[in-house]
Amino acid sequence: MRARALNLLRYHRTGLFILAVLTGLTAGAGAVVFRVGIDLWTRVLTGTTDYTRALGASTGVLSALGPWFLVAAPVISGLLVGPLMQRLGATSTGHGVSGVIWSARRSDGTMAPGSAAAGVLAAALTIGGGGSVGPEGPIAELGASTATVFGRRLGLPRRSARLLAAAGAAAGIAAAFNTPLAGAFFALEVILMDFTVDAFAFVVLACVASTVLSHHLLGTTLSLSLPALDLHGDAQLVWVALLGLVGGAVGVGFSRSRYLVGDLLGAVGDRLRLPAWLRPGVGGVLVGALLLAVPEVYGESSAVLDRALDGGYSTAVLLGLTAAKLLATSVTLGVGMAGGVFAPSLCIGATLGAAFGTALAPDRPEAAAVFGVIGMGAVFSGAARAPITGTVLIIEMTGQYGLLLPLMLAVALATTMSRFLTRTTIYTEELRRRGDDIEDPLHTTLIGRANARSIMHQPPALLPVTASLVEAADVLRAAGVPRLPVVAPVVGGGRPNAPAGAASGAVWRGCVSAVAVAEARSRADREAPRQVGELPLDRVRVSGDDDAGHVLETLIESHLEAVPVTEPLPGSDGELRLIGWVSQEDMVRRLYRQQRRALEAAEQRTSFGSRTQAWLRRRRAR
Repeated sequence: MRARALNLLRYHRTGLFILAVLTGLTAGAGAVVFRVGIDLWTRVLTGTTDYTRALGASTGVLSALGPWFLVAAPVISGLLVGPLMQRLGATSTGHGVSGVIWSARRSDGTMAPGSAAAGVLAAALTIGGGGSVGPEGPIAELGASTATVFGRRLGLPRRSARLLAAAGAAAGIAAAFNTPLAGAFFALEVILMDFTVDAFAFVVLACVASTVLSHHLLGTTLSLSLPALDLHGDAQLVWVALLGLVGGAVGVGFSRSRYLVGDLLGAVGDRLRLPAWLRPGVGGVLVGALLLAVPEVYGESSAVLDRALDGGYSTAVLLGLTAAKLLATSVTLGVGMAGGVFAPSLCIGATLGAAFGTALAPDRPEAAAVFGVIGMGAVFSGAARAPITGTVLIIEMTGQYGLLLPLMLAVALATTMSRFLTRTTIYTEELRRRGDDIEDPLHTTLIGRANARSIMHQPPALLPVTASLVEAADVLRAAGVPRLPVVAPVVGGGRPNAPAGAASGAVWRGCVSAVAVAEARSRADREAPRQVGELPLDRVRVSGDDDAGHVLETLIESHLEAVPVTEPLPGSDGELRLIGWVSQEDMVRRLYRQQRRALEAAEQRTSFGSRTQAWLRRRRAR
């Protein structure tokens, strides 16, 4: 019974759906604890759960410092975050949404639970201490790590583990923002890039479970409470389109700023020789300086977003808040603090859109809210390039179904502008900098962007130019191949069947076939060749840096079973050194491995109806 239960959980949809629900509940609980932790640390330092609602002096433990508590809060938080991440946060997958994307698309879906928990704690300290970041990155990582716990214990197949990781990330985001449908689409559109029925069912079940738990523990109110809004005429769609384009450009600027500021601050830290664990604490001084200048960028700035949509700021102030929030988020992440960019992009979009609406219709107070809501979707889509998620997210957060049409237009144009300006998103840029272009179409092919050097192996044997025809025939027969490379000299004493490892030191002369050796041995005239070097040698080859596509093209056009891989011999005049060998068999093996994974995935695509039909066919066959 235990074995059958485990097989149900591993290989059948019913069992996997049960795991999705359990993952959702676990991720939802983690999101609730995370939210409570942020509020608790914010209250300790400022005396309130949202400092941007009260502003002014602290009434918490730092009240004696007066306005300077705005510097002390991020410094204290940074001094706690640095050692925490140094000791417990190390991971090979990366942190936040980018780490989940890499794990779900490139790896086996696993995220280390220990480092994910450290990231959540670090993010709670960062946000509570004034860092201008959001909760979605750490909570997505925590959700994916809860799926890892189930996957490892049950030995889930690779595809199931990946889907479960994405479902866990979606569940965490759904619970954190009270947006179950947006969380599901975020997983499908950003993390997995997979809109299959199985994937949709996985993430929706997890999101529903996490959101129901969050509702019971935190309540069911909308993230933003606004009166019913309307655009007042289709003529306004022209301005909506313009806001969409501007919002897309600002979203791209936010993404660029996040990494350019990080590069700059990293270079300064290297120049000052600051250890990694100390950089968040020292960088907290910069964060604090920004808070002294613009206290509205403290933490998630939820109250600032509300006031912007209520028309509480002038156009100039709103534009200033847009720039300040963008810079504060970039600096917070650049100094090494933890958090996400989801929530800051919404705040940036709200202030940008509200500024647009206020300037466009200063006599209409609701214009700030209308264009602010649209701006939220535009900037988020420009940064994350996720139009479906952007549309659904804003509708779920605000309940403004009357703005669905203009929001769709703005989000579509923002996504188009983002794609025109840059190939990467705010999430995939981090992976590109690590050397993994997650959106490269070639990565989905059999051999991707591999070059000849990465797919080659050592030749089965080497033939020295001085080898006799009898020796050459013996080596070809022993190697079991119709063709071998000819080299001079051969490292290892000139033996005709020198070990394959000798290829790296051999000067390549060409390749000889077994047919050529046999024909030469059959000749009885005096001019018949006596050594391999006297035979006609073909010079078909590829270089070590040639891409795998060129290798395949060479194999196909030459009709050869294998080709040598060479590189220029240093200090020589046009000589080539043999460094490896690529055969058709290597490509067939790669194809088999890919086909095998597809077959394993296909075996899981069963249903009650298909199993019943298979059972009936077996009964008839008897």
